Amino acid sequence: MIISLCMVCGSLLYTLNNPDPNTTIRAFCKSRVYILQSTFMMTRWMITIACIDRYALSSRNARLRQFAQVHIARRAVVIIICIWLILPIHTIVFYEIRPGAGICAIVYDRTAALYHSSYTIITGGIFPLTIMITCSLLIRHNLAIKRSKREEHVTESNFVTQRTSHERIQRTRDRHALAMLFIQVIVYCFVQAPQLIYTLYAAIVSNVPNKSPDRLAIERFSFFFAKLCVYLFPVTAFYLYILVSRSFRAELFNIVNASTMVCCRRLNIRIEPVTNANITATERNGQDANALTLSRQKQVTEHPLEELPNVLSNAKFT
Repeated sequence: MIISLCMVCGSLLYTLNNPDPNTTIRAFCKSRVYILQSTFMMTRWMITIACIDRYALSSRNARLRQFAQVHIARRAVVIIICIWLILPIHTIVFYEIRPGAGICAIVYDRTAALYHSSYTIITGGIFPLTIMITCSLLIRHNLAIKRSKREEHVTESNFVTQRTSHERIQRTRDRHALAMLFIQVIVYCFVQAPQLIYTLYAAIVSNVPNKSPDRLAIERFSFFFAKLCVYLFPVTAFYLYILVSRSFRAELFNIVNASTMVCCRRLNIRIEPVTNANITATERNGQDANALTLSRQKQVTEHPLEELPNVLSNAKFT
């Protein structure tokens, strides 16, 4: 999404004082559509795979939980990137600049336009949305089963108060995570619907001749609104998480607070190395102590009777 936003915002900023390259440069028209198509599809399917991963992680089936691993997620990301670098290649072939309307679209091949619209709606709308909604419902079902199982294992002899507090925290965390997932899927459905509808409409009326200026203006505005909704999705997730999840707000506050304390206080913790002089002095002291101990032991061994009269005299004196 960062690549998509940079591509879109960069071209829009360039058109403030220059002609729009999307409607004047044929190579830019083709490459821009290909890059946007690839990155948008990667984003949609990575969110879809993330929903599948969450479902596998919350499942009670051990085989399904094995899929929720880091190396599998990395492979899935690589596969998604490779697939969506290949599938949108037809946009490079069929997209052209329409001189009269000043747009970049598939204007000379009606079959290719219908294929592109159907392919976009199915792979970018129907399949991802169906998988997201299904996984969300399954995750909710799995969390409900886990919650009921935890409540069954609560007994009075196993620290009921502590376990009840732990379950309340776990239940709150599950509820917030599920709410974040649901709101993400719902917002995705709303922001993607205009773009999918306009794509289908544009394919149907692509070869309609003699359009009135009012109709062209309405179509341009509809196209702008649909694209704006698509671009809103990557920047609204942060605000939606803040509004929905108390845990997300708490974690964000902790991160900001810790960063502020570090920046303001600038704690300098200095670790001074031990010098060679200190090491030498310590070793010398140790050697002197060992020498005194050995000399004392040698003296006692060679003259054992010299100590005995003192002991006996002290005993008689007492």
